[in-house]
Amino acid sequence: MLRVCLLFVAAAGVLAEDMKDNWVYFDGNGTVKVNFSLTTHAVSSGQPWGGVSVQGDGLLVKAGRHGTTSVAAAFVDGLSLLNVLPTEHALDALPHDLNFAIFGNLTLTFGTQKAVCSDFRIAQGHYSTHNNWWMGSPTCEATPTTQRMTCLCHGTNVQFHSSGSSDHINALPTSG
Repeated sequence: MLRVCLLFVAAAGVLAEDMKDNWVYFDGNGTVKVNFSLTTHAVSSGQPWGGVSVQGDGLLVKAGRHGTTSVAAAFVDGLSLLNVLPTEHALDALPHDLNFAIFGNLTLTFGTQKAVCSDFRIAQGHYSTHNNWWMGSPTCEATPTTQRMTCLCHGTNVQFHSSGSSDHINALPTSG
């Protein structure tokens, strides 16, 4: 009985060590606030999941980091290359392995203007020597060669573009 308890504690310790704080920030000229209403998530088998929270312009995903094709397949389901944007990655490819993905409604508040992006997906992968982030939605249209993506968010167009940092994405409302 003691041996079983020690194995359980040891296994719990390994999982606790694998839980990471994964932050992504939405930069918008210092005025953007973010909220995310989670509908579901995908995480690699055997990896811990701790949920999603927000603070100011940052979104925190508490989860393990082990990339798999199954998470990438869930993220891109129903999307094409023209519906997604990575913070840093080869510009002509969909993600192959992702650590985790979250699905839901992204709300961005720019001063007094609010944009709600439905069926929005955010995922973390790995590129070169660091983790990168992927975003996408069926309501988004990306131009991969420019690292820009425009999403129709309940009547407001929001343009996302890579900031050159793996954990930051620029987000600004645009006209028409």
